[in-house]
Amino acid sequence: MSFAFVSDHLALDFAATMAWRTTRRKELLVEPRDFARWSVEAGVVDGLEAVSQAELARARALREAIYRLALAAAGGKPADSEDIARVQQAAAHPPVRLVLQTVGRVERRGGVQEVLATLGASASDLLGGSDRLLIRHCAGEPCTRLFIDRSRAGTRRWCSKRSCGSRINAAAYRRRTREDVHL
Repeated sequence: MSFAFVSDHLALDFAATMAWRTTRRKELLVEPRDFARWSVEAGVVDGLEAVSQAELARARALREAIYRLALAAAGGKPADSEDIARVQQAAAHPPVRLVLQTVGRVERRGGVQEVLATLGASASDLLGGSDRLLIRHCAGEPCTRLFIDRSRAGTRRWCSKRSCGSRINAAAYRRRTREDVHL
């Protein structure tokens, strides 16, 4: 299984590690090693050693808080104070450390707590800043991904043109061609 990074924001890509939330709910962080792999693939840290089940549970709880807060922001609804507290708690710790190795190469060092702190800080920056107004919900079914709409007109509908957008456009094309045949 591979992870998709199409939300245009680290915190929203993390929230998307629970896919198809309202239809065929699929947990992408099944095992502790999945969280370690996601952290590396997302570029948060260069390597993550031995994630425990308890740390995985903390990561999932943070993910769900981030998702609910972002969903509330996208819908212009009030945020849950417990979710805010969870993000604050994660962000209160030191984040992943960046160590310059040479010009053009940085090493990202940290453990699970530092990764969670980085995710909490990322979510805080998103939800506490003006980019929260750009959070959208993917219009593709069964996708439940949230993404940042940086399009000029602010009318982007899909998390990814390649996956959800392509699926929707193909379905619309099939409908039109069927209608043309029946005319």
